[in-house]
Amino acid sequence: MKHNYVSAERFILSREFFGMKLGLENISQFLESIGSPQHTYPTIHLAGTNGKGSTAAMIASVLHEAGYKTGLFTSPHLVSLRERIRVDGRMIPGRSVTAFVDRYRRELDRRKLSFFEVITAMALYYFERAGVDLAVIETGLGGRLDATNVLTPLLTITTDISRDHVEILGSSLRKIATEKAGIIKPSVPHLIGLLPREAEQVMRQRCRSVGAPLHRLTKSDFLVDLSKGWLDFTWNGCRLEKVAPALNGPHQLSNAALALKALAILDTDSLKVSRSAMRAGLRAVDWPGRFQIVRRRGRPTVILDVCHNASGVAAFVGAFKIRFPDEKAHIIAGFVRRKPHQEMIDLMAPIANGFHLVPLKTHRSTDLSGLIDQTDFRGVPVRRSGSLTVALRRLLKTCRSDDIIVVAGSHFLVGEFLEKFG
Repeated sequence: MKHNYVSAERFILSREFFGMKLGLENISQFLESIGSPQHTYPTIHLAGTNGKGSTAAMIASVLHEAGYKTGLFTSPHLVSLRERIRVDGRMIPGRSVTAFVDRYRRELDRRKLSFFEVITAMALYYFERAGVDLAVIETGLGGRLDATNVLTPLLTITTDISRDHVEILGSSLRKIATEKAGIIKPSVPHLIGLLPREAEQVMRQRCRSVGAPLHRLTKSDFLVDLSKGWLDFTWNGCRLEKVAPALNGPHQLSNAALALKALAILDTDSLKVSRSAMRAGLRAVDWPGRFQIVRRRGRPTVILDVCHNASGVAAFVGAFKIRFPDEKAHIIAGFVRRKPHQEMIDLMAPIANGFHLVPLKTHRSTDLSGLIDQTDFRGVPVRRSGSLTVALRRLLKTCRSDDIIVVAGSHFLVGEFLEKFG
């Protein structure tokens, strides 16, 4: 059977029928059968609860500015699954998706690869075919048993550790950190962000046990000017002043510092990255849905953020208070099940004029009636709408042009906005 893009995409998405598979045997055997493409180019491998996608995008942008043909693999996507696989910022062509499925469908079926295993294998294969100089790879979930953990990278990175996906990774920071520390490899340098002490101890122990050099981002490595969105970075002879990342928020300044430290560690004779490339790459990074501000003449400002766990919401709220001091927003929110909804609402309430709860276009969407019944909205008015479109149209009829509307709480919700209104 020959596919067009629509049928190839449908086949890949159908692999969700096999659920989430934690383990490496299946994908390792498949990759070996197609020539182990992941070993034909150098890689950087990132794990973390939050910030790994932004940090990966920053690193890839800088490497591109430095003249390297750079692959980037991230998840989840917002509108098209092609977003997950990029070379020099350009999504994988539809014809390449179709060609991969045409060539390997029978083998993918026989081995019963899951959706994420298929996407990961396709990315690693495409990067080889595209002739990348280096690829930046983000884990999907965890690290130890994540399908991306088939790499022998130049550097591994843990961006952040907080509680998320506790039903899979464990309820304690130690257990979550242990899963994410599984990407650490013998003799491969490992860089950690500003982690909680308990999580940092896990990383230290893992690095000692496998003989991996450990590097830490520390608060002494960088200074920030929150009012201007600037960053000064200094480490091991590398100094940059007044670096302004394209992404908004104090958390993105920390992510930028982590990206700069990663690049400074890798700055050797074989991988040179100039300071000008670092500056230009951070300024040029394109990463939608992360405190993304949408302004249209005569209409309220809309802010999109994929914050989908408590620590992500806290980062978003912190960024909002700095960017829009003394302002409040009308918040359109949608959540998946098994998230700390009360904690997320508690964090959002101080900046909320009202909550407008909407269902997500996924079977994982939480039940809104149950959410409203079981949640204390801290005195903020709450309204349920049948869809994002209905909620947005209601607000646009009543809001002034100087009002703020926030669309937040899930990749699914932000993706729906970008697809319909972006």
